[in-house]
Parts: sequence; C-alpha cells; structure tokens
Amino acid sequence: MGEKKCPECKPGSPLWMATFTDMNQLLLTFFILLLSMASMDQRKIKVALGSLQGSLGVLKEGSQTEYTRDDIMSRMSMVKNVQNVKSKVTQNLQSYAKQANLQQNITVSESKKGVAVRIMDSSLFAPGSADLKEEAKPLMDKIAAVIAESPFNIVVEGHTDDLPLTTAQYPSNWELSTARAVSVVKYFIGKGVSAQKLSAAGYGEFHPVAPNISPESRAKNRRVEINFVSPELAESNKNLFDAEEESQATGGK
Repeated sequence: MGEKKCPECKPGSPLWMATFTDMNQLLLTFFILLLSMASMDQRKIKVALGSLQGSLGVLKEGSQTEYTRDDIMSRMSMVKNVQNVKSKVTQNLQSYAKQANLQQNITVSESKKGVAVRIMDSSLFAPGSADLKEEAKPLMDKIAAVIAESPFNIVVEGHTDDLPLTTAQYPSNWELSTARAVSVVKYFIGKGVSAQKLSAAGYGEFHPVAPNISPESRAKNRRVEINFVSPELAESNKNLFDAEEESQATGGK
C-alpha cells in the first residue's frame, strides 16, 4: 500500500511584507512626532489619523502607498524650518517690543502656510495714513533682518475695520489697506530685502479677526500681517485640508 501524500502547503507571505511593515512603523512614528510638536487641534488630528486608514493592513492587488520615506523626511524638514523662523522672529521682536511697550500690539504665530507676524496699525501708521511712523522703523528693521536670512517668501497684508473711509487719497478701505501693505514692502526693499520674495495685498475690512462691535475689537482688525510663507508647507497643508473636505463631503467614508 502506497504512502499518503501530504497536502501541498500554502505559500508563505511575500518578501515585500517586511519592507511594507517597516514603512508602516515609520508612518506611525512620523504622525506621533507631529502630534508631540503641535497643539492638539482635534480637527487636524482626525484628518491625520484618517490618512492612516488602510495603510496599516495588506494592500489590495494593484494598489500602492501614498507616502515614501522621502515624503516623511521632507515634511519633517518643513516643520523644522517653520519652527526655526518662528523662533528667530520671536527672539528678535520680544526684547524690542518690551522696550517699546508694544507687547500687546505684536503677535507671532504659526499658520497653515508658515509664520504670521500681526502688528496693530497704531504701532505703524497714523489714522487714515499709509506712511510709516518714524518710531515704527526700528521694529521694521528687526523684521527685515529676519526676512533677509529666511528662505521663505513674504506676503504683507493690510487690513482695516468696517468703518467707512472716504478721502481724496483713499476712496475706501481697499485703497488704504493696500497702500499700507505696499508701504511696508517698499520699506523692506529699501533695507536690502530682495523684491522677488516680497508681495503685498490689501483686504479692507473683509478679513476681520474680531467682531466689529466695539472700539477694542475694531482696533484688533486694523492691522498689518507679515506672513513668512513656505510654498511646500502651504501645498502640503492644502492637500491635507482638501482631503478633509472630501471626507466630509462623502460622509467621512
């Protein structure tokens, strides 16, 4: 009587599974690192975790992963650059703002595009004017020095409150806000900053940061914002929020 043949064994896992597992661990470490360095914004956390869905299991045949190790390292480099610029801007402005008693008029924060420096208009201009005050120039010099060393592009924005403005020189808040932004840009150019990395925009009263319901809140809206813009970070965050909007439109599926 012949011996029974053993049933044919199923093939083991393919060799690429080891590399795939390593990549998943890198992705998980990367997101944990981002969360440890950033504020706990629940909306962003949800999007970040959502991007991991499907990446920690076996891919369907014909599928490929979205992120490579180079993508991860590039993102980490962008985050580090933003934090370095924010640190330099803050260090340069803190001592001056304290000496000039301007702590309440200047804020430095990270934005979706890079770093934003917000300055209330009373520190820079007389009411209804786009000419920089003499006492504002030391502050502008501090910022110009940081801009000159920064690899980021600079977008200067002018903003006003909602009170109507009608003068021969500035028929509306649009003109005044734009003229103020241009005035700041021209000052930076005069200090040796390359014009190629500078741009100006005026938004009038249409991008308020506070309700226009009191003199105090209107004062917050009358401002100039100097934005250090990282094109790569702006594009990366745009893709992140586009993914969030698409997820919301499809019911989070």
